[in-house]
Amino acid sequence: MLKKLLVHAALALTGLALAFPAAAHYIWIEQDKSHHARLYFGEYQEQEREMSPGRLDEIKGPRAWVLDASGKRNEIKVVRKETHFDLGVISDRSSPILAEELAYEVKDWTKHGIGIVKPMFYTRLSPLLERSAAKPELVLDILPENGSPKAFTVYFRNTPLAKAKVMVYAPNFWMQEHPTDENGKVNITTPWPGQYVLEVIYVEKQPGEFQGNKFEAFRHRATLTFDIPAGPYENKASIGR
Repeated sequence: MLKKLLVHAALALTGLALAFPAAAHYIWIEQDKSHHARLYFGEYQEQEREMSPGRLDEIKGPRAWVLDASGKRNEIKVVRKETHFDLGVISDRSSPILAEELAYEVKDWTKHGIGIVKPMFYTRLSPLLERSAAKPELVLDILPENGSPKAFTVYFRNTPLAKAKVMVYAPNFWMQEHPTDENGKVNITTPWPGQYVLEVIYVEKQPGEFQGNKFEAFRHRATLTFDIPAGPYENKASIGR
């Protein structure tokens, strides 16, 4: 209960609206110790994972790929399960895993100040290796810089995205917010070992139509998942930084 209250307090302090949870969902990838990868829909920081039947079914047709050592995409099978999309066993943990959902229906979130938008979801699970930051692969992408757990670059359509708001969700679900600089770069603190999820949103004001429904803009949303192993770790920054 206390953890949940702290999460909500942090959201309020960062100016995120809690009044429209439907607009707060995103996709992200996790990989367990047996190398099994899964795609989730919900909110990692809220420990919320949607199910099927239910809101998981709003994700219509996600596609996923593994990047090999040369940077080539290899598409992998995506299987819908009750609590997630199964991506199978990815034996090479040094290979980034990518996924996107482009078939999400148009949403009218005008009453929440967002407008009529076409949500677009992207996600990357990336090992903290120097080669993992070769180049952006998704329309909206977050890449670690030279394997660092502190430095990242956000790209939109292969161009660094300046002044973007990056949310950082820690293994204990503590949150922080950082803006990218004029070169799309952002520095964060990662005080604890475990899984981190970074999230960024970019609204592209380009009207269009999808499945007979018109919209005013694309609402792109991307996440990056990475793990910091347990043990001695150089970043002992306090949460107040």
